Amino acid sequence: MHATRLLLVGGFLGAGKTTLLLRAAHELTSRGLRVGLVTNDQSHDLVDTALAHAAAIPVEEIGGGCFCCRFPDLAAAVARLRETVAPDVILAEPVGSCTDLMATVVRPLQLFQAGVVHVAPLTVLHDPQRDTRSMGELVAYLHDRQLAEAEIIGVSKIDTLEPDVQAQQLVELRRHYPAARIVPLAARRGIGVAEWLDGCLGQVSAAQQTLAIDYAAYAAAEAALGWLNATAELRATRPFAADGWIAGALHALDEAFRLQGAPVAHIKIHLETPQAALKASLTHSGAPISWDLLPADTRTAQAKLRLNVRVAAAPELLAQTVRNLADATPPWIRFELINLECFSPPPPQPTHRMPANR
Repeated sequence: MHATRLLLVGGFLGAGKTTLLLRAAHELTSRGLRVGLVTNDQSHDLVDTALAHAAAIPVEEIGGGCFCCRFPDLAAAVARLRETVAPDVILAEPVGSCTDLMATVVRPLQLFQAGVVHVAPLTVLHDPQRDTRSMGELVAYLHDRQLAEAEIIGVSKIDTLEPDVQAQQLVELRRHYPAARIVPLAARRGIGVAEWLDGCLGQVSAAQQTLAIDYAAYAAAEAALGWLNATAELRATRPFAADGWIAGALHALDEAFRLQGAPVAHIKIHLETPQAALKASLTHSGAPISWDLLPADTRTAQAKLRLNVRVAAAPELLAQTVRNLADATPPWIRFELINLECFSPPPPQPTHRMPANR
């Protein structure tokens, strides 16, 4: 079997990685290429995985840590996709709080998976509307280190900025990260995606970026973020608008965290009804709701909920805020939590950490 091209897209929580990769999968499929996806998180029950299934994309999910700390699992996921799908391209999305990918993922892939995968230049997405300093200096440091090791910086959601602001953003990124190629993107509208893919498919990673990083500060930055994954069921005595419930839930969570002084990094909701699936998210505090799946008719009397919450707050605050969703739900809709996992990520412990070949 020929080697598979692997596109690794990093970037901070809410930067638009999943939206870009789903659009990329659609573009690659339209070119007649077979595609697989590997999702990744500190836990399980990912909205991103459910979204990939809804788009009929073959997907492997790696939970319990980033690719760097679960490198054997990443290799096994690649092997399963190659065996079952024989993909021409595998798209891979590491955890949004992960960095040092060149040393812990790209170079190990090139060494241990030589002849199996050809790793494209490392892309890191940047949301120009996100100011990670609101989450503290440590999180801002983590975000800066993510961008510092990129071979390609994808500036996501570029269509949301005025032209003069766009131009200033690109100038600033080129000044701060001169080693990276800066690519404007608006994945939801498909802007720049084909051109970005052409560059990725036509090159392999030089893997020469050497990242100066303080692992103690990196670990503290991850620990500053609370992580919550939950599943629940909604059952009503009469049909309700599922999109309205999602919008109300997201606004309730956003407001509750605002009152607690806890900045939102990313909140995702996936709701599956007998008729259709819906998916929406908030990418930062006070952000408008972003819809990835919004069918025309959303009325239902029952639904299964998958919820992923990433907030700069103690896990206990996240857990109690999500439990309070039952109070924000109309009394004729029963909100029943099935599973709730909440924690702060442990310090990263990469399986491999390889210096650049000089």
